[in-house]
Formats: sequence, structure tokens, C-alpha cells
Amino acid sequence: MATGRGQFLLSLRQGLERIQPGRHGGNSGRNQKEKPARDGRSSRSICRDERTKPPPPPPQVVCCSAQSWSQPLPSSLCGENYFKSLPPEIILKIFSYLDAASLFCVGFVNRQFRDLADDNMMWYELYSYEMGRRKWRPRLCETPDSVSADVQDVPAAVWKRLLFRKMGCHSDAVWKKELRHVNLSTGMPQQTEQVLRSLRVVWEITLIYRRGKQSMSEHSQAFFSDSSVTVCWSDGVFPKIHNVISMQLHGVLGSPTTTPAKPRWRSLICKTLVRRVDKWRHIGTDRLVKLFQFDEGITVGVWRGTWVIAFIMATLHFHRLVERSVLGSLFCPYRPEEISFLQTDVLPGISVPGYTVLVQLHNSVRRIMQCRYSPVLCTRDDLHSEFVQLRPVKSRTSQKRTPILGKISFPWKAGELHGDVKDCCMMTVSVLDAAQRPVWCISSSVSLVLGRSNVVCETYDGEQFVLWYNGPDGKLKMTLVWMQDLEMYFLINLHIWIRVEKEDA
Repeated sequence: MATGRGQFLLSLRQGLERIQPGRHGGNSGRNQKEKPARDGRSSRSICRDERTKPPPPPPQVVCCSAQSWSQPLPSSLCGENYFKSLPPEIILKIFSYLDAASLFCVGFVNRQFRDLADDNMMWYELYSYEMGRRKWRPRLCETPDSVSADVQDVPAAVWKRLLFRKMGCHSDAVWKKELRHVNLSTGMPQQTEQVLRSLRVVWEITLIYRRGKQSMSEHSQAFFSDSSVTVCWSDGVFPKIHNVISMQLHGVLGSPTTTPAKPRWRSLICKTLVRRVDKWRHIGTDRLVKLFQFDEGITVGVWRGTWVIAFIMATLHFHRLVERSVLGSLFCPYRPEEISFLQTDVLPGISVPGYTVLVQLHNSVRRIMQCRYSPVLCTRDDLHSEFVQLRPVKSRTSQKRTPILGKISFPWKAGELHGDVKDCCMMTVSVLDAAQRPVWCISSSVSLVLGRSNVVCETYDGEQFVLWYNGPDGKLKMTLVWMQDLEMYFLINLHIWIRVEKEDA
């Protein structure tokens, strides 16, 4: 249709030029008739030249819709803002069709949009709709006029902040309510595993190399026990451990399969420096890998001879694990207000009863040992005044020893290869007060080493081994004796030191 309009205008212009030759070209008809005679050319040759001359190009029609959009618009059209001419009521009507997220983003366009986007009536309608989805109904006695008057009386953006607070805290209130149920045998929330699975929490390890390069990988396996979870990363290609500066462990909220375009929330759990060799602690070796234990319960297995990382394991205690995996940020971990339930006013020579100690030895496959000691006396350490000590198991007493039926080992798997490192495992310890509140909780990899000085034990006589843990907030020493005739370990001594004042992280 646009092409036909252009051809019509072209033919109309040519007809006007033939009818009124004086307006276009500037020559009269007499000059046009005398020109062929003056040049000595015949009319037949002139007609032949007119037939061979190419047709003139079609004129550009401004009103034609076939104009190319690649051409720049006039400056007058680009600089004109049509929204300024609209009344505020029309803009509010347009904004009323937006959702909460879009309405919040529109407020950052300019000052006019910010003032209009903070309208309390729109945010009250969004708030009522959000509450209506949760079985909330307003009172029938209220009329729309009275509701509108009450809504406009409050300051601006009040309903917006209230809506975002409800939208952000609703899901948190659900799983926080589920974590109120405490397992009486462990002192930890009973629904921790179920809450983590319902929130679809995955754990992601980030390796930071030199020059700022990073690589991230999600966990390939998770083993849940009564008080901890063991997370393993063994899929993919890892670098040499000497090229890694630090490792960061994040809890990632949500599943990538539901909304792949939406970024997922990451909560920093811990950060470990790898470049410092003094942080490395060798705990075991087999024919293929070497095990190194770092801070925060992270264990790294490297291939022997190449020092390439084969797998990474982390043991996470259930104490505030959901909060640490969800409520932190990308760079800052979740740090709640720590309330210590440890009695720090213990005088030397005085024992305070009422504590409970739970010890569990396990690995990524099975549980090796689990024992519970209650009540346990708490005394002040005479040699180190900054610690209080607990002695759940004493070698000189005649109480029944705890046998360890399972084999102490550290199984691993990396791709198609697998192995089992002997004389090392994972240990989870929980110290509770008289009200079953956590006082000191750890979960880390430990190694079984030969004891330098044998503890005097009248009942058991054999080779003694020690499991030792030394952390910033406390220490633990566990003594085991190996009975050759029974081919079994027995726990004969357990000594725990808890720091009275925690060190700053």
C-alpha cells in the first residue's frame, strides 16, 4: 500500500510538471522548442535519447511507513518526554498493573516515578493480595472509602516495607518453626535434614587461584548422621593444591532446574587459606592419595606424586547449620549473637555438674562409634586458667569402657577410583548444658596416632593410640587401647578443654 501511494505521488508530480513547466526547471516552452533547432538535432534523435535515458529515482516520501528504522530519529522527537505531559492519575493507573518487584524497580527511573511508586494505596492492594493467598480476609464491616482513607493517612512507603518484610520472612518463619523440635538424644534440631532438603540447599566449594581466577563446583554426595553432615566434591577436574590460594564454602539456596535465569542466593559458611603451609595437617595416606586437614572441618585428598586435588570433603555440624547455609551473604557468614551457656565462674577445686557430652566417630559411609555421657562435672583447669575441663571418661575409674566395634578408616571415591585410608576418620562432638543447650560443638577429621606416654589402666593392657583435636575454642584428647586378642579398640580416656572467652575470628 505504501508503494502504491509513492507511485501515485510520482505520477502526479510528473503530470504537474508537464502542465506547468514554468514552475519546475525555470525555462519557458519557447526555449524548449527553439533548442532542438538551434542545436541542429532532429526530434527523432531527441526521442531516441529520451528512451535510452535511465528513469529518475523515485522521491523519498516522508509519510511512507516503509522507511528504514535504522535511520536516526529527529532530535526533536528524541528529546521529547511524553510522560511529562501525562497526568499523575494516568501514570498511577499504569503502575497499578505492575507486580511488587516491577513497581519497586520503576521507582529508580526518576524522581516523579519514585514519588508515584510509593503510593500507599497500590502497595496496600499488593499487601492484601499477598495476605489473601495465605487465607487472610479483611473485615466485612470496612468500606472501600474508609480503607482508602486509613491507608493514605500513614506515611509513604509504609505498606511497601511491610509487604517486603512479610514476603521475605514468611519462608524463614516456616523452617524456623520446624527447627524448634529438638532431638533429646543429640540436643540438635530434629528436622535439620528435612528442612535442608525442603529448601533444596546445596553446598558449593569455590577454589580461588592466583590472579583472581575462580572455579566453583557443587557437592556430589552428602552423608547425614545424627549430628552432622559430610559433604563431598569429587566430580570434575581440580588443579594442583599449590596453585590454590583459598577455598570458600557456600550454602546455595534453591535448585538451578526450576529457574535457571534467576541467580541463586549464596551464603558464605567458611573461608580457608590454603597457601599457608602451616595450615596443612597431614592425617593419612594410602596407595593413591594423601589426606590433609584444614580449618572448619575441610579435608582435601591429593594424588600422590602429582599433588593434584582428587576430592574435597567437609564435615558440618548441625548446630545452626540451616542458618549458616541460608542467612549469610556472598562475602559475610552468618554470625548470630553468641550466648554462652558455659559457667565461667567456676572456682579452682569446685566441680559443677549437669553437662552432657556426645561423641560420634564416623566417615562418609557408616557410623563407627556413638556414646553419650551424662552428667559430667566441669572444673577449672589448674594449669591453664583460660579453659574449663570436662572428664567424661577417666582411666583410673572402674566404670565400663566403651568398645569401638567398627573399623577406623576414611573411605573416599574420585571418579572411577576409590580407596580407604586407615587410622583416620571424622569426629563430631556436642557438649550440652543442664537445659540441653549447645555449649561447644565441633565436627572435624582426626587421625589415630600412637601414644607417646601410656595412660595407666588396670583393666586394659595394650597398645594405646590418641585422637587429638585442637581448635580456637577448645581442645579434645581421646585415648584408645588396642586389644590384640579381641581385635577391637576401647575408649579409656576422654578429656575436653573449652575456652572461657572465645577468640575473635
